[in-house]
Amino acid sequence: MQMYVNYFDRYVRLNDEHQTVGIILCRKKHDALVEITLPKGANIHASEYQVYLPSKEDLKKRLMEWAEAALQSESRGR
Repeated sequence: MQMYVNYFDRYVRLNDEHQTVGIILCRKKHDALVEITLPKGANIHASEYQVYLPSKEDLKKRLMEWAEAALQSESRGR
């Protein structure tokens, strides 16, 4: 992922934009994958502020909860 983040920063990101943060959230049937890439010396700017960055395990748990809620919502809509 770092290769893609570096490419984006080098060839796509505009000069007035901050460095890219890479986040992959991927849900499998009974598991989830969370990967995070931060630039060196990261000084992160975000629209929503939290005192800490959630752990990968916390993000996995939330991803599974969101996916389950989406599946339940979808099944009710049919």
